[in-house]
Amino acid sequence: MNLKEVYEIFYPGKCKENPSVWNVPPKYRSKKDFFEELLPMEIRWINFKIWNDKARRSRFFSNCKGETRYIASLRTFLFEQPWTISRIEGKANELLSGQISEKVMNERFLRIVEKEGIEISRKLRSYLFDDETNQLKTKWGNVLTFYVLLAILPEEINQIYVQYLYNQEQSAQLKGEEESNGVAIKDAALFQYEYPPDMSIVSPGEKINHTWVIKNVGDTLWENRYYECNQSRMELDEKNRILRIPKFVYPGDKVSPSVSFYAPDKPGTYVMNWKMKDSKGKIVFPDKLGIGLHFMVMDFEEDKAIRGENYNVIEEIPRLSAPIIAGNLYSHTWIIQNTGMTIWNEYYLECINGDNFSYVKKELCVPLKAHVMPGEKISVKVEFATPPIEGIYTMVWQIMKKDGTPAFAKNRRLEVLLNLI
Repeated sequence: MNLKEVYEIFYPGKCKENPSVWNVPPKYRSKKDFFEELLPMEIRWINFKIWNDKARRSRFFSNCKGETRYIASLRTFLFEQPWTISRIEGKANELLSGQISEKVMNERFLRIVEKEGIEISRKLRSYLFDDETNQLKTKWGNVLTFYVLLAILPEEINQIYVQYLYNQEQSAQLKGEEESNGVAIKDAALFQYEYPPDMSIVSPGEKINHTWVIKNVGDTLWENRYYECNQSRMELDEKNRILRIPKFVYPGDKVSPSVSFYAPDKPGTYVMNWKMKDSKGKIVFPDKLGIGLHFMVMDFEEDKAIRGENYNVIEEIPRLSAPIIAGNLYSHTWIIQNTGMTIWNEYYLECINGDNFSYVKKELCVPLKAHVMPGEKISVKVEFATPPIEGIYTMVWQIMKKDGTPAFAKNRRLEVLLNLI
């Protein structure tokens, strides 16, 4: 998909292969006018020559990849200033002020997703689709903005939206809290920190010990409250299902609920939440997730079929984890040596717990050198947007064969520790 195709979807009568999305067509706009009305000036002027040079502009509409410096600058700009997406959406709503056919828009969207082989993260899908009807929400400006960003940055479309969607959720939550606490006495809890870091990797049957620290930041005394987990995917004993906190928690006090249980034997990703309840068993903060625990169970038993193959990490850059800004671009490099006897043909590096961060597999797959000979050293660099929430996270990577199976024993993995501030 390219920008020219995006334009043709919304330019009445231009698209010959597919029906028009319009019931009542808007006024005519050339491609130049269309995108100048749609894209804020600061985005266009990251590299103004594209928009001033007719030939370059025309090539950019047909194939964005030719302007690599502009694409790299735009990507960084959107990661650092995600609210720009809201500006594009606002401009897109003005452009699409006519009547649009919901049926055609839905069909067109699904056709594009299938044709392009696009993987959409759960959060982004929830942003674009109505969960009950499984149809696009009628915020067509959001859909047009998605098309534009997809055409320019197809391999990072989910990462582009991660910080923006998080900010949207936070704004909606704060607005709701302000409205609900406008007259009543404020009752609020604030997460402080947890140990060990969330999203950890454990072996089947390994004991999990986890502690959260929560602060009463409201004006209300918490009396006889507790946390309860109502999820049934894992069986918990009474002590871990119901987390007791002190009988009285005064404003400004902190509490430290903890759990201690054994991980399931079945490999997979597990997500658990405990919500605060009052003395009558009523959920206190129904709109909040409560305290959560995410972990991945992996079987680290040695695979005999590939026991003879191995690699060494010669160097890692950065070598030590340092605090970095949440929601910004981050890059990590490993210098790896093939210490086995097999040529690595079209191997690649994949983040195996990326879905925990609202990424999808294709975005966190990095190809290695096409052929890596025994004894050869290679440099592998990964680059991604860090999660938007402060905390300590571990991203786990594995070297995979071109058929999608692990190239080495399951306990061989590369980790990136993110200390986000």
